[in-house]
Amino acid sequence: MFPKLNRLSLIAALTITAVSMAARAEPTEAEIAVLESANPHSVDFASRDVGSRPLTEEELDALEIGNPDSVNFANRPIASHAATNEEIRSLETGNPDAVNGQ
Repeated sequence: MFPKLNRLSLIAALTITAVSMAARAEPTEAEIAVLESANPHSVDFASRDVGSRPLTEEELDALEIGNPDSVNFANRPIASHAATNEEIRSLETGNPDAVNGQ
């Protein structure tokens, strides 16, 4: 039914198995720390470095620019120039989801 395994093929199979198991080595503590450094679900997240001082109002405002979820988004400056159809279409060039109003 099955051809008889000789000693050489058995040694080759065991060698391949050993090499593949060695390639899947466990990550080091340093590698795990890097991967979990910004993960809020990590058990070490509470002990992360949060900086030496809180952000200033100007720094917070700079982070909020362009954020549609910001409480200050309603007060954003609106451009005085309304985009023309040609400008909008030029931005849609190459977009497969673009609606072509012809």
